[in-house]
Amino acid sequence: MTAGVLGMMTMQNEFSTARMREVWSDHQRLDKMCQVERTLAQVQGQLGIIPKSVADEINQKVQVDQIDIRQLYLASARAGHFTSGFVKYLSSQLSPEASEYIHYGATTQDILDTSAILQLREAHNLIVEMLTRIIERLLEQAQTFRQTIMVGRAHGQHSAPTTLGYKLAIIIDELDRSLQRLESVAKFVFSGSISGVVSTYASYGPLAIDVERGVCHALNLSVPRVPWHTQRDRFIEYAHILTLISGTLGKFGQDLYDMSRSELGEFEEMYHAGRQGSTTIPTLRPPYICEAIVNLSGLISQSMGLMYQSSRLTHEKDTIGWRNQWVALPEICLYLSAQLNYTQALLKAGRYNIDRIESNLYLKDGELLSEHVMFCLGRLIGKESAHQVLYQVMNNAKAQGISFAKSLHLNDTMKEYFTEKEINYMLDPNLYIGQAIHKTDLVINEVRERLEKKSGRHKND
Repeated sequence: MTAGVLGMMTMQNEFSTARMREVWSDHQRLDKMCQVERTLAQVQGQLGIIPKSVADEINQKVQVDQIDIRQLYLASARAGHFTSGFVKYLSSQLSPEASEYIHYGATTQDILDTSAILQLREAHNLIVEMLTRIIERLLEQAQTFRQTIMVGRAHGQHSAPTTLGYKLAIIIDELDRSLQRLESVAKFVFSGSISGVVSTYASYGPLAIDVERGVCHALNLSVPRVPWHTQRDRFIEYAHILTLISGTLGKFGQDLYDMSRSELGEFEEMYHAGRQGSTTIPTLRPPYICEAIVNLSGLISQSMGLMYQSSRLTHEKDTIGWRNQWVALPEICLYLSAQLNYTQALLKAGRYNIDRIESNLYLKDGELLSEHVMFCLGRLIGKESAHQVLYQVMNNAKAQGISFAKSLHLNDTMKEYFTEKEINYMLDPNLYIGQAIHKTDLVINEVRERLEKKSGRHKND
């Protein structure tokens, strides 16, 4: 493939990783198809449906490394149907007896759907690995910055203060839920389907159920209750979870992008020796990685639309909706691999500028704490009355061209109830972060405990 960003050597690393490209490569697709054909023959040989010697020959010769790709493509072109060409090519490589039993009883979707599941499982392993590392790194940062007070922002404006650790904990919480979703759907998604042309198992004979069960067990896939060739919800649900992950990463990337703005200066991407930010302005250091993370989120959400349409299969079989999957599912996995990779890079080498984070707390000179002041005053005169007082304080500040804090000190109602020292106390951002630290610790402890238990199980296995 030479067209499009995923096929161009000059651009593909910006939109995917080499490991994920390998999962969805021609070689891997053919390898998985060969694996399913071999497994089918082995199971049928064990059940006495085809001769054992034939099954052994198929197992020996149906190997991706023995395929002449050019001859395979020519066979498929002549057949006008890729799987038909694939079977014809394999038949030509087998003895006359064995050629009669390759793909025995199978339909195209038996092979392509089950092999696609095997590819998706490899993609899943990569995604889980990368996502877990991201969560672990975020846990470390949330712990480090659990008490770092910063400006909370709402609608693009400075709002009440929060903490950097809490900001990260909220991302962790969301990503961890998505990681758990991936784990919970694995058994359902990674299922084979070996059921014949209209999924009645008729072509496999009286041992049909044993054939499907044997193939699924051999491939370490779950056995479906009913065949799912016209049920695309497995792929749709899985892709939907990947899109949720992408959305969370996009949100995180957007926040870091905003924090990188010159006027905020709270975050910096890494600019190691040799990395340039512009061909014209030597001093420019744009947050290109943040931009890529946000961009990829949009590409993935657009691809998800095709996945939803893939459920529109008619009756017992067609390729109308099915074809969407071959476009969208690899693209989602490929784009997400790049997004995860970029996020790992940011978390590894990006830097939070703690001095700017602290100085930004005081840019609005007390406005961040107007809610705090309102509640302090509200305990004495009522919340709504206090709201009106603070609203007027702000209007006076704007009208007189003075700070909110100064206007607050000049207000008669405030002076009636509070001393100057007490007003200054209310304007301390360190005193109005609520349960941010507590909730941060809760997320850190629970997510870390879950990951440690999961890791421990894996080690024991």
